Amino acid sequence: MRQIFFTTILFSCLVLPANANENHIFYTASAEGLRTVNLNLVSSGVASDGDFDVDVVISVVEKDSTGNSLYIDWSRHSASIRCNAPALVKVSETNYNINSALSAGIDWKHDLWLAVCMSPMS
Repeated sequence: MRQIFFTTILFSCLVLPANANENHIFYTASAEGLRTVNLNLVSSGVASDGDFDVDVVISVVEKDSTGNSLYIDWSRHSASIRCNAPALVKVSETNYNINSALSAGIDWKHDLWLAVCMSPMS
């Protein structure tokens, strides 16, 4: 039993870095020519603040033109989202108003709101 537990932990440690690139990308920005910076939705759950609907964790991954990861930010960047009016994204202690009538590509906060609030649920 101990061997199975140890093997499971070892496998998780080896696989997790590969999976860091496979989260839901909600925003991509070009940087320094052929490089891109992807913002990924890592996890979401019920908001701890009653004024918001969802708490999320975001990761940052920089890739080259062939899709290889150049940099993975392992920090846990948190945000809170309110889907109903007035639509908001809260980062740290700052609330950002979201114009829900606009389409994707405005900025990362707007695209995060779209990814969380406007995505179909399964």
